[in-house]
Amino acid sequence: MHFHDRPRAFRRVTWRLLTLVLAFSVVAAACSSSEDTTTTSAGGDTPTTTTGAPETPASGDIEEITWALPFLPDTLFVPHEWTTAQGVVVSLAQEGLLAFDDDLKLTGALAESWEQVDDITYVYTIREGATFHDGSPVTAEDVAASMSWHLDPENFSFVDFFYFSVDSIEATGDREVTVTLFEPDVTWQYTPALMAGFIMPASQLESADIDLLGTPELFPIGTGPYRVVEFIPGDRVVLERYDDYWGDNGPAKRITITQIPDPQTRLLAMRNGDIDGTFELPETEIDQWQNLDGVDVITEPALGLVVLTLDYETPPFEDIHVRRAIAHSLDQKGLISAVLKGQGEEGTTVSPPDTWTPVVPGEEARSFYATLPQYEFDLDQAAAELAQSSVPDGFEFTVQIPGGAPLMLNPLLSLAQNLETIGVTMNVEEVDDATWQDTYFTHDPGLGMQIMQYAADFVDPVNYPTLFLWSLSAGPGGFNASNYVNERVDELIGVALAESDPAARKAALEEMFEIAREEVATIPVYYLDTGMAIRSDLKLDGFNAFYYNIPWAIRGFGPK
Repeated sequence: MHFHDRPRAFRRVTWRLLTLVLAFSVVAAACSSSEDTTTTSAGGDTPTTTTGAPETPASGDIEEITWALPFLPDTLFVPHEWTTAQGVVVSLAQEGLLAFDDDLKLTGALAESWEQVDDITYVYTIREGATFHDGSPVTAEDVAASMSWHLDPENFSFVDFFYFSVDSIEATGDREVTVTLFEPDVTWQYTPALMAGFIMPASQLESADIDLLGTPELFPIGTGPYRVVEFIPGDRVVLERYDDYWGDNGPAKRITITQIPDPQTRLLAMRNGDIDGTFELPETEIDQWQNLDGVDVITEPALGLVVLTLDYETPPFEDIHVRRAIAHSLDQKGLISAVLKGQGEEGTTVSPPDTWTPVVPGEEARSFYATLPQYEFDLDQAAAELAQSSVPDGFEFTVQIPGGAPLMLNPLLSLAQNLETIGVTMNVEEVDDATWQDTYFTHDPGLGMQIMQYAADFVDPVNYPTLFLWSLSAGPGGFNASNYVNERVDELIGVALAESDPAARKAALEEMFEIAREEVATIPVYYLDTGMAIRSDLKLDGFNAFYYNIPWAIRGFGPK
């Protein structure tokens, strides 16, 4: 059974159920690192690309650092769990053929070079001298076996959807791997840099008890700058530096990553010096972290999104005037100030402007967004739209959300107050995850309004539209919760997926977003930032939106 035997959209969206279950760290993927190089740009020409080793980190060893996360993964085997927490840990120990650099562009990791030969063929040359933590050399057979493992439906890989366009992955030389696609797919280029592309020895995949792999009894063998030496789920993971790493190691000899779920307890641990740093700062409390003495707080655009969807199949949300009335009732500026403490950006479409960089610079995308219909916060305009609708006297509805999600709850509470002034009653009901998932993923009895939080899989403006605007992702199991169907939009998404020319992609994406914005297919709330805290005498220069996709402890980490 090949990937094309199952619906394409199913492959692209089912992973998000898994990450939502795991503490609402809705994420993309993870990769490993190498530093500044000449790279093949997404959507551009297809030259042969070569890379060098990472830059030498700050001199001088650090015996040990302690890092904190809200949650630790339950397993260290990527195909069985896919969360930001897992990425923070596993990306230090494992890596793929490619990685994302500090500017979120593709660079080499286990591949010292790669080439897109034609629209469907990619050739990767494995770095000479790269070894696994057991000392064995990385071979083309290991790479082909690791990546092909996701192609077997009997393996039930959680990240198999990244391989939906793959026909074959073959070792075509001692250090050469060739990937052939069924059809052109601009998004494939990112897969070797994601957690879905992490490489393990073929022998371990073939001989290990897969149910044990990733547990404290059996660690996956990787090639990264650190190797796992201890794993206590719910408590800590300990990693030690792998001195035979093909690139330059980080300065820390030992890294302990500890779990501290309570935000205030984690804040206290940082203030007391019990931890050296942490990722995933609570957006609603980031001002408290910024006030800590001896601590630096760094924020970057997360390429994340909080978005409202309005189900076209649930009256009265199919009415354009109802959708416009709701859009005009959303106070984006007020929410960014009150909820995000000034961090973040007003949402216009489902793709944050900085995801456009493979096509056009982010500022050019922002300029384009300014030309789209603007549904400013205006309750008079909202009332006027409602008066033209099929429910001019108002209506009542309920929105369910999972508990413990302030970035989604607070916008709903604010919107409910605003809608009340125009005669619409919106009830907000927090429910347990299972109840919410049962409704959302079965679309039963109907989705009405939903609010969701997402993170990008990779930096490309077509990523989110395949989830929210593509008719193939509507219906049960899909993330097109608006059940939005527009044939022209589908055609344009297809162009953006298959076309490599940036100008052609730009034209298709702009027309697609114009249509979707005019029809209020979704109501983006805000684009998110992400934050980290670190002791002021330390630095981590490589922090970015994909902090969990990279071996962060060698990305400019060390003493100031």
